[in-house]
Amino acid sequence: MNISVQGAQVNFVDGKLALGYFNVTFNAGTFPNSLSGSLQITPDDNVTVNSTQEEVAIIAKSKIEAMVAEAPKED
Repeated sequence: MNISVQGAQVNFVDGKLALGYFNVTFNAGTFPNSLSGSLQITPDDNVTVNSTQEEVAIIAKSKIEAMVAEAPKED
């Protein structure tokens, strides 16, 4: 699985820098069994403005794997 942390959306809240979310894109597998997309990793996922790309990618991978596990199977 290839995961790329594209950047972060940050804002000032009460005069301090606060993380909105990290942008993450991913792709995995080979056609016809491939998956690609993007998602946002937020502070609710236990990341901060000081999180590293590796930390964000690890959290993204676990979220992607959970989404795949929950996906309905085609008949």
